Amino acid sequence: MLTLLTMTGSRPQAFALCNRWMSNQEYQGAVRWLVVDDGESPQTITLNRANWTIEHIRPTPFWKPGQNTQARNILAGLSLVRPEDRLVIIEDDDYYAPGYLEAASAWLDHHDLAGEALARYYNVKSGLFLNCNNNGHASLCSTAMKGSAIIHFREVVERKLDFIDMTLWRTYQGMKQLYSSRLCVGIKGLPGRAGIGAGHRLSRTRNTVQSDSDGSLLSAWCGDDWTYYLPYMGEKCPSSAYQELSK
Repeated sequence: MLTLLTMTGSRPQAFALCNRWMSNQEYQGAVRWLVVDDGESPQTITLNRANWTIEHIRPTPFWKPGQNTQARNILAGLSLVRPEDRLVIIEDDDYYAPGYLEAASAWLDHHDLAGEALARYYNVKSGLFLNCNNNGHASLCSTAMKGSAIIHFREVVERKLDFIDMTLWRTYQGMKQLYSSRLCVGIKGLPGRAGIGAGHRLSRTRNTVQSDSDGSLLSAWCGDDWTYYLPYMGEKCPSSAYQELSK
């Protein structure tokens, strides 16, 4: 069994897409999905799959603009996770290809901490994208763990640091491995509650940011699923793409 942990709240459009990406997963094993939702209005969970169970966790007080409840919400989810579980972090606003959970399960067959290196960020509102050079850690959205790595993850989160993923990967001393499977895309710029990671401010980063003027790169990264982002692409959305969306 895989245990998925998703922190969400006040992001209905993003979470609706997350439901879609999880519905499309090719993984056929049992899945337990922990959805930690601290928005005042509960997110709608539409997924209905055989072998999947869903636990909707509603920590209080509910989130208010300007607050950072990430650590609290992660800990709320981890309170229901045991070291013997196989934990996969699924962030509510990111893209996961159909083979992602299958790959993550295979990673955990061999390592206690595993994930994707060389993260890719794409802001659907601005069309800006960034190829990261993270060879030493995986973003939290593409990290999976079990055993002592879960115990260490909880310890890291309890410290309420700004860069949980980097600290986790740099300080964990057990069996860990990074992969270049290219099955996850860090999506930025969707409506609703703003993200807190640096990737949500691509225009301010020191790294080399490029522009995808016609959506062709997003199409290459997400395949046919890219069309589900078209309503959020604003001026960067090619007019012809709406014809594709309406098919």
